[in-house]
Amino acid sequence: MVRKMCSKWLGIFVLALCMILSIPAAVYAESGKDGGSLEKYVTIGGKQVRTIFYGDINENKETFADDGKQALVMLPALAVPSPNIYFKPLAQALQDRFHVIIVEPLGYGLSDLTARERTVENINEEIYEVLEQLDVEKCVLLTHSISGIYGLNFVETYPEKVEGFIAIDNTVYDAGLAEALKMEQQYILQAGEEFDAFRNTFPSLQDFKNTIASNPEKYGAVLPQIAGYTYTEQDRAEYLEAYSRSSNETVRNEVSLMEQAANTIIDKKFPADLSVLMMISSDNVDAMPVWKTAHYNQLNFAGGNHEIHIVEGGHYIWYTNLAEIIQKICSWQESLTQDSGNNFVPDPAMAA
Repeated sequence: MVRKMCSKWLGIFVLALCMILSIPAAVYAESGKDGGSLEKYVTIGGKQVRTIFYGDINENKETFADDGKQALVMLPALAVPSPNIYFKPLAQALQDRFHVIIVEPLGYGLSDLTARERTVENINEEIYEVLEQLDVEKCVLLTHSISGIYGLNFVETYPEKVEGFIAIDNTVYDAGLAEALKMEQQYILQAGEEFDAFRNTFPSLQDFKNTIASNPEKYGAVLPQIAGYTYTEQDRAEYLEAYSRSSNETVRNEVSLMEQAANTIIDKKFPADLSVLMMISSDNVDAMPVWKTAHYNQLNFAGGNHEIHIVEGGHYIWYTNLAEIIQKICSWQESLTQDSGNNFVPDPAMAA
């Protein structure tokens, strides 16, 4: 029963119709590479938000070295136990090109919990304050799944902060997805409540973590399997710590507001003058044709600043196809410096 419950919880966003898989793909991140990282905590409303830097760190180990690279801020999917572990292979693969910052929002990873309502407005206000305290004047936002909802609203509310946007299989709104979204909301809430109830049967969080650590596979706490990439023992310890804290009241409140969050992007598009790279999962497109059209409808191709690609793989595309994701991000970044723009012309079949 516990194994089934934990497997549901790790499924996270079943609209993706995909679990983490082991795949034979070349990757850019070196196995176990751990250099050039820095952990920083930011205080927001009396709560600690954890951020992790990947890239060129200065001699004082306080921030990035001043080498003119763009800041790339990564925001996670709904209810991910550890945004850092989840994004780490992608962050390491991009750290030579960007100053990468992974944000673990309140309730996620090793950040504090909060009783503050998890509305789109509140979450985005906190993200903005994190960037302000980290002295990030402008950044490229990289979002995945539900953080795509927050990101699209963030661009509208704080346009001065965003100079580019990378969307990886973002959550989108469409009437054809509304019923599935509601079912998913109920599914995750139930799984989260079961997980929390199980955790509360232990005398302490440490006892709960020790039990999970004794058999991670049984309790659904196995790290992602990515061919060519090996997590360190420190990563395993961090993941177990974050996993033991997951499915908490902060995250469950966010899940309860999923439908409200989705409604904030009805008929909303990215600004035509903002450079946007959108990559969506072939598995989701095959399973739900509306997944493709709903993403397409968020873009405006007239100015040549928006592009969209279907990438082979599941919802966590960088797990299943890291090499192609990195290649497309690098090509897109290089195009930002070209006066002619991206000149992306979508395949007419994409909108069909």
